[in-house]
Amino acid sequence: MTVNVKLKRSAVPGKVPLASSLELGELALNTHDGCLYLKRDGVSGIDVIKFCGTSVTDQFITRDEFTGNGTLLNFTLSITPQFEEYVFVTINGVTQQDDAYSISGNVLTFSEAPLSTDSIEVRTFSQTVSSVSLRDYQRYVYKPTTPTSTFTGLDIYGNTLAYDLDKVEVYVNGVRLVAMDDFTASNGTSVVTGVTYSTGATIEIVSLSKASFVEANGLSSNAVAFTTTTASQIVDTFNAANYRTAKYIVSISHATLGYHSTEILVVHDGVDAHILEYGTIFTQNSLATFSASIVSGVVRLTATLINTNTTIKLQRITVAA
Repeated sequence: MTVNVKLKRSAVPGKVPLASSLELGELALNTHDGCLYLKRDGVSGIDVIKFCGTSVTDQFITRDEFTGNGTLLNFTLSITPQFEEYVFVTINGVTQQDDAYSISGNVLTFSEAPLSTDSIEVRTFSQTVSSVSLRDYQRYVYKPTTPTSTFTGLDIYGNTLAYDLDKVEVYVNGVRLVAMDDFTASNGTSVVTGVTYSTGATIEIVSLSKASFVEANGLSSNAVAFTTTTASQIVDTFNAANYRTAKYIVSISHATLGYHSTEILVVHDGVDAHILEYGTIFTQNSLATFSASIVSGVVRLTATLINTNTTIKLQRITVAA
């Protein structure tokens, strides 16, 4: 026998079930918003918890195109690959083996210069992780004993009123009030009704859930293995038009000469990049020095390695311009 179980549901955008319409542990579904609701009786009393799924793009591919000229070996990519293995290079549609090129920062270098008739395509795969900030749907209940039109602070369950602007609903004895006409909620901590209520009235204030995602491009990592001590090799880059300031946590390692860790701040004015290095420690000796510059609208963090075969790994936090 087939059993078809259906939840309480609504297709009205933004509609949230009242606690009084659900049994404890009962689920309700908003089929338009894709949100699930659960009634519970917790330490703060009876409330309704909201679970809402959000589609997040955490992978993307950046495509660069170039044309060879018979002599040029180096080509600058629009982003810095997280790992060399995330880069796929083709010439005239033919996939290139990884020994045909190398990558340092965002610079692709071929072992032999592509011909002037060669069409070069580079696809760089990126993977990001987005952090989520959530707050449950929260219900506050007030039962005034003296005439009042302002509701704030602790409710009858000991919860302190807090909400986001335009994310609040107010009910009086189960009847929903109309925002701006019947009440104002303008500071996140208090609600003022147009009518004064006293004994016998139950005011329910509902703070709707929120969810926010940390900007994926604002936090990134990179790792580069250097085989030479050439001055000012590119370690990382970011778009100057999008970001004003970057903070780096850098880890440098060498197979026999130990480890070196430092923090770096970079800020630019659109023309020049300025750098401050601090908090530097190492197990044996310093392994690198750093500088920053702007080239064609791209801020570059570069390193001069003291020894060959040195690896630099970093985490970058960027602040919008």
